[in-house]
Amino acid sequence: MRILPALVVALALSGAALAFQQQEPAVKTAQVADPKADEAKVIAQQLPSYPLTECPISHEHLDAMGKPLDVVQDGRLVRLCCKGCLKKFKAEPTTVFAAIDKGVIEAQKASYPLETCPVSGEALGGMGEPKDMVYGTRLVRLCCPSCEKGFAKEPAKFMAQVDAALIAKQKPSYPLTTCMVSGETIGADGVDHLYGTRLTRFCCDKCVVAFDKEPAKYLAMLDKAAPKKN
Repeated sequence: MRILPALVVALALSGAALAFQQQEPAVKTAQVADPKADEAKVIAQQLPSYPLTECPISHEHLDAMGKPLDVVQDGRLVRLCCKGCLKKFKAEPTTVFAAIDKGVIEAQKASYPLETCPVSGEALGGMGEPKDMVYGTRLVRLCCPSCEKGFAKEPAKFMAQVDAALIAKQKPSYPLTTCMVSGETIGADGVDHLYGTRLTRFCCDKCVVAFDKEPAKYLAMLDKAAPKKN
């Protein structure tokens, strides 16, 4: 009669071992964070609206010594003319970020699409001078400094508001009715895509992928189609 409890224990232990073996492959196949992939994503997102054409360390043109060096620091893109400037940047990142912030504000303020704070909904200027904040390489205007904390909690949500406003502002004057990549007519289900802060429109998502591989080529087409400024 004592054999039965022992058998139950043995079966329970066998089942636990089997369960562990079944779970083991899942542990082995768990995804590991890829820092290089994360950096590449930051560069791709922030490069289109990066404001500086000169190295913030040497003040040489970014192309003066060949291809610029793209560095990601604290989730932000910094472009240097060469590896020789990297050590100096690491020693004074605050100064460099200040220069980038200044460039972003100067480049984007005039075309900023919102008249209200994306966080509070209050009118910009209604609580004194608006707070110009830089997120990556994008300008966000807030009604007051206290809204910075609210923005930091849900940046994607509030950037989506800025993006939607940019698209709405530029769409009526967009110069092309056909897709730059395929040549097909952009229908009602066309794709609105921001390259930095600039609207680009496509017939489908596949053409957005093609555009992102050669943006300079297609932006030249868009520039050619744009009305000439007097």
